[in-house]
Amino acid sequence: MKLLMNLSTLGPQPTGLGVYAQHCAQAACRAFEAEVVAPPSYHGGGVVVAHSPADIVLGASRGAAWRRWRWSRRWDARHTRGAERLVYSPTHHGLGQGKGQVLTLHDLIALRFPRQHPAQYLYFRHVLPRQLRRCRGVVTVSQTSRNDIHEAYGVPLESIHVVPNGVDRTVFRPPPPGTAREPFLLAVGAAYPHKNLEQVLRAAPAWSSRYRLLIASCRGAYREQLEREVRAAGLQERVSFLGYLGIGELVRLYQTCRAFVYPSLWEGFGIPPLEAMACGAPVIASDIPAHREVLGSAATLVPLDDDDAWAAAFDALQQPPAPVAVEPGPARRFSWEHSAQRLVAALTALEPRLVVNGIPTP
Repeated sequence: MKLLMNLSTLGPQPTGLGVYAQHCAQAACRAFEAEVVAPPSYHGGGVVVAHSPADIVLGASRGAAWRRWRWSRRWDARHTRGAERLVYSPTHHGLGQGKGQVLTLHDLIALRFPRQHPAQYLYFRHVLPRQLRRCRGVVTVSQTSRNDIHEAYGVPLESIHVVPNGVDRTVFRPPPPGTAREPFLLAVGAAYPHKNLEQVLRAAPAWSSRYRLLIASCRGAYREQLEREVRAAGLQERVSFLGYLGIGELVRLYQTCRAFVYPSLWEGFGIPPLEAMACGAPVIASDIPAHREVLGSAATLVPLDDDDAWAAAFDALQQPPAPVAVEPGPARRFSWEHSAQRLVAALTALEPRLVVNGIPTP
């Protein structure tokens, strides 16, 4: 049986979900006889059997979610029903009704914070449950999300397979010897309110006299909210907002920041602090289940809403940073090679008839 990969929503400037989808697609194409549905900008492996419209990718213009749903139902009706192929989506967007497919759910943030993305909340609340009842299985990125999916949707735990995120250690690596840590704090990926950058702004008396705060990949209404809070606190000279960063610039900031901050209210995994660790940056993150699972004792984990504890974490930065001798354990443990092995194991467990490297599995 062939694998049909649904990459129809993969955009040209991927964020965390898109990076994960790209790596999983590469792993699946190496392991299986794979066909691909993808937008015209896709140049990866597998045999592209159809191009999806460019206006349905993640991050496309307003109305993309509706166009995506309508297109996938039409494509499913014409091409996948009754076909001897396992459909695998490395995102939560299936093809059509999702019968017999494998979907990937990174987290249930849309359910936890419905106001920050109303359209996605409606999808997770009303459309996704029907698709999950018809799916072959689910892939997710952590035990935290696995438990969430089981509790929210009743999917049996044995049908939920963990394929974690990874970090490319050939790209995200410690700085050259002698590189100095500069007097700024770094936050990345603050596009929605659950990223909770207000926590860092409230602790400004503990850091603003010594450090600047750079907030990268921050956009939309949440950026406007944070900008208002920065002005109200008189921090305009101490806080800078950056747009989407290329990999080279992002790595440079990871390698030179005094500390990386990640105060999220909830995460399914959390790639940026792992990337920062791989680049040798000290990490200060919220003490939530996913961070305990992924980062563990390698990061400074601080309770949410404990302003005194956050202030103490920033005060501790006055001590000279320790030299980076080896990468912290999480950066070594979560590799894309490991993720690829877990993905192949998950898909072959869900469909033993998949053709692996041209040889059907027994």
